[in-house]
Amino acid sequence: MEIDLFCELASPPGRPQGADGLFQDLIDVARAADRLGFGTLWLPEHHFLGDYSAASAPDILLGALAQATERLKLGFGVLPLPIHDPIRIAERLATLDALSGGRIMWGVGRGVTTTELEGFGAEPSSSREIFLENFADLQLLLESGSFERAGAGYSLNPRPSARLKDGWVAAVSPETFDLAAELGLDVMTGPFKPWPMIEADLKRYRTLRPEGLTSFTMACYCGADHDAARARAETGIVWAYRRIFEVAKGVLAKQVTGYEHYRKLGWLVPILDKVMSLAVLETMGLASVGDSAHVGNRLAKLQTTGLDRVSLIVGGGDLTANEQIESLELIAREVMPALNAAPDLDAAMVPA
Repeated sequence: MEIDLFCELASPPGRPQGADGLFQDLIDVARAADRLGFGTLWLPEHHFLGDYSAASAPDILLGALAQATERLKLGFGVLPLPIHDPIRIAERLATLDALSGGRIMWGVGRGVTTTELEGFGAEPSSSREIFLENFADLQLLLESGSFERAGAGYSLNPRPSARLKDGWVAAVSPETFDLAAELGLDVMTGPFKPWPMIEADLKRYRTLRPEGLTSFTMACYCGADHDAARARAETGIVWAYRRIFEVAKGVLAKQVTGYEHYRKLGWLVPILDKVMSLAVLETMGLASVGDSAHVGNRLAKLQTTGLDRVSLIVGGGDLTANEQIESLELIAREVMPALNAAPDLDAAMVPA
C-alpha cells in the first residue's frame, strides 16, 4: 500500500496565516516527503471557501513543487470538471507532466459545494451531466492530443504523454463508484462518511473493475508520545472535519438534484456537530492520531482491506511545517517499513 499526502492548505483559527506562509510550508513539506519516500502529494482545487482551503490554483502550485522535488509524484485531487474547459485541463496536464519528468497524476470530480459551482455559473443540478460530457472530451484529448471544432483541426502543444491516460475520480455516492468502474477510472474516497460504508462501496467497485486502483483519505498525526500527539492534533483535526461538513452543507442539508446520496448522509451532520471529537472520528475510521504503534496499527488494518493507497492529511492545518515534517519522518522510519513501503532511509534521511 502506497502512503500519500493530501494537503488542503487550510488556515484554522489556531494558526491563521497568509497564502505566502501556506505555500512555503507546502514546499517544505513536499521536499521532506520527497526525501522520505512518500508516494504522491495530492492537492485539491477549491474556490471561495475562506479558511477551509487556499488551493484555488493547484496547477501553479504543482509546477512549483515539480521544481522543488525529484521523486515525489504530484496529483490533482481533484479537478472539478463542471467549472473547467477540458482543453485547458489537457494543456495543463501535458505541461506539468513534461515539467515534472512524468510525475503528474490526476483525478476528476463534479464538485460537492454549491458555493463553488454557483460561483462559476454552474448549476449544481446539472453537474453530473456536465461532468460526463467534459470527461468524455478530456479522455479524447489525452488520447489523441487533438480536437476538431467547426470543421477545423487543432493540436495540443505539448502533446499529452501516454503516461496521462490513467486517471482517478472522487467518489462518495455508491453510484459514483459504479460510474468509476464504467468509465475505467481508479477511485479515491473519503472523508464524507464512515469507513464501513466506504469499505462496502470499494468492495463493489473491485467486483465491477478488478484491475481498478483504490485510495482513501484520512486525517493523521504521528508523534513520539501518544498522549501528547493526540492533545496537539485534536483541535485542528476536529475543526477541519467540522468545516468539511459546513462547506458541503448545501448538498448535505438540501435536496439538490444529482446529489441525493449526500442528502441521505445529512442526518450525520447534527449528530456529529454535538459529539465531534478525535475519538469519534477514529471510531468512524476517518482519523488516526497517536504514536507510531497506534498509527501503524490503523494503516495495517487498512492495508488488509486491499487498499492500494492511503492519503494522509497531516493535522488539521494548525501544525507548523516542522511539526508536519517530524510526523512524516516518524511514519517513514517506524510505520512504513511494516507496510512494505519503506524507502532507503539511510539515503532518504540525508538532507537535500
